[in-house]
This record gives sequence, structure tokens and C-alpha cells, in this order.
Amino acid sequence: MKILITGGMGFIGLYLVDYLLKKDNEITVLDNFSNSNKSLIKRIRNKNLKIIEGDIRKNDDILNSIKNQEIVVHLAAKISVDESIENPNETFDVNVNGTKNILEACKKNNIKKLIVASSAAVYGENTSQIKLKEISKTNPISPYGESKLLMENEIKKFQLKNTNLKCIILRFFNIFGNGQSPEYAGVITKFIEKISTNESIEIVGDGLQQRDFISIYDVIESVFNAIINGNNGTYNIGSGKTITINDLAKVIITLSKKNIKISHLPSKKGDIKFSGADITLAKNEIKYSPKFNLEKIKELL
Repeated sequence: MKILITGGMGFIGLYLVDYLLKKDNEITVLDNFSNSNKSLIKRIRNKNLKIIEGDIRKNDDILNSIKNQEIVVHLAAKISVDESIENPNETFDVNVNGTKNILEACKKNNIKKLIVASSAAVYGENTSQIKLKEISKTNPISPYGESKLLMENEIKKFQLKNTNLKCIILRFFNIFGNGQSPEYAGVITKFIEKISTNESIEIVGDGLQQRDFISIYDVIESVFNAIINGNNGTYNIGSGKTITINDLAKVIITLSKKNIKISHLPSKKGDIKFSGADITLAKNEIKYSPKFNLEKIKELL
């Protein structure tokens, strides 16, 4: 298949590019290198890989990269919650307007299917400890979460008028993996940084917050499953299991085989108490089946 990946040089993108190339696909990457390093290009040279430097906010850049493609995987985004608070306009411009540009380019070029990366941040605070379903209430508490929800709404509006394009939205929960930036599963990255320097792990609040952490390898499988199996829909992509931050810290300390202490900091306003994914729909409709647990954190230590 001929597949365009926007943001293909970022954390998720690099894993996906490698995975799809191994399956003999022809890959084109569109990236502005805001979340990645150009030096990476030298490490992943492949006759079936074409890398285009460009921005999804510029129509010419998109149209230049989307020609003759069959599938588009849209990963390009502003991903930092903190940055979205400091500069919400840019986050909305990239995540919402950039996606609208992708949709129009897909229409003009008769793209068969569009897979889009969204986020569990669209749910916001979950007042119960019931796992989130795709039909659960959305109430984002950050501009980043709001931008992803608006992006989803733009995709759904577009589909009402353009039924030929199949669109699959994947709501990723807390991703962890080697090479990630602090924006992805930031708590794991921070804990490992502390362990690497033999400092005590700092937990914000009482540590009873529950999260659903998913390996980057399962994320990549979910994207591939969406390419192969899905038609239209929105799907939670998580492990289907939750763990408290206290227990997460203990797991990482055990895996590190170090004697690291745990300390607690004051709670932060707006910190979500519970975030867990019900992945039943993804299992049934795109044949998603997570295979990795938190033991994979060993690769990061």
C-alpha cells in the first residue's frame, strides 16, 4: 500500500514508519520537525520511504505529499498540554485547522481511508471509576483536549458530506515507550529520570489517581489494525487496565532493582482522578488486542 503519515518523524510516527516498511508498504512522511530531529532521517533511509518537510497548515505542502497515496495516517499535532495552556491559538490552529486541510486534501485526491490520532484528553475528568466508553461524556479540561475534540467533530461533519472517505479516530490513552518525549505518559518518563540519578520519585497528590498505560507497540498494532480492518468509527486505544500512580512507582522501582524512595507533593488543580479505557469496541470492530504490559518499561531503564 501507498501510505502517507503526517508527523511521521515523531515518537509514534517513527515506530509506525519502521513497522509499515517491514510489511513492504511505500511510505511518504510529511513532517515539520517540530517534535523531532532531522538527524533521524539518516538512520531510517529506505528505498520505500520518502520524507517531505512541510506543515499541515499549508495546503501546498499537503497536496505535494498526498498525491498517489491510498491511505493517510494523521499523527501531526501539537501534543503538549502545558504548551496548549500557554499558547492555545497555535494548538487549535495545528490540531483543528491542520486536520481540516488534511480532510480537503483527502477529498481532492480520492484517498480511501484516513486514520487520525486523537486522545483520551477529550474525556477530561471522569467522576466515577467506570471505564470510559467511546459514548462517555466528553469534557476536556485543557486547550489540548478541547482541540482534539473539535478535531474529531470536524471529521464527523466532513463525513456527513463525503461518505466515500472512510475515517477512523483512535483515542490513545497514556502511551509509553523508548524514545518518547515527556508529553507522552509523562509520569513514567519523570519517574525513570529520577531513578537514573538515584533520586526519590515524586508523586503529585496522594498517588491514588488511576491511569491506563499502553505500550507503543500496541499503539502501532492498533493503527495497522485500523488500516486493515476498520471502516468508520471512533475507538479507545488503551490496555484496558488501570493502575494507581503509587503502584506504578513501585513497579518501576522493582524493575529498576534500585532502592529508591517515594515522596509526595501537593495535589495540582484539575488533576484527573480516574482514566481507564473500555476497549471492547476496538476489539470487536478493528480486531485490536493489546499484548504488552508494564513489564515493557524494562526497555526504558
